[in-house]
Amino acid sequence: MIPPPAEVVQRLKRTYPRPSVDPDWLEGCYTWIREELHLTPEKDMEEIMIHVEEQLLQSDFTDSMLAGTGFPPDILNADKAFFAGPILVEVIGIMEIGQSAYSLMQIYESRVEYRKQAQLRAANGDVDAGEQKPIPKYPRSMLQLELSDGAAVLTAIEVKKLPELELGETPLGYKVGRSHESTVSTS
Repeated sequence: MIPPPAEVVQRLKRTYPRPSVDPDWLEGCYTWIREELHLTPEKDMEEIMIHVEEQLLQSDFTDSMLAGTGFPPDILNADKAFFAGPILVEVIGIMEIGQSAYSLMQIYESRVEYRKQAQLRAANGDVDAGEQKPIPKYPRSMLQLELSDGAAVLTAIEVKKLPELELGETPLGYKVGRSHESTVSTS
């Protein structure tokens, strides 16, 4: 394995201070970039950094982050706690808690039917985009999120709408950065 240059390590620490990137994961990532993409730090440092960051943001934090370096330890057992950013977390669960289960189930069934119809149209060669309706969206009120730093999981409730998070659209594994103080209530 090829150890990454200090510039790569320092830039990741500045950009993503918590949780800390696992040095073994980073070494493997850097080695892959060097060997597969044939990039050298002398002339391709910016491109190397782009690829390292892409790999980090697409990784599962249980693989790429050091345990115990993300959420403060006292927050995991507190009823209500404050912690200061910055921190990068991975969304591992999303649930709409401001809408009835019945209305969510109706939309789910509509989405399943929409996908079946789209598959039938594609199989029959009927791909006329002008006549297609958009896939039904889930109603939006308040999301409950399961957030992970790679080792611990916190349940969080959206107090202010985060437009980039959408039930049925946002993929699990999506990364969210927090740059200032947050209040966390756990139960």
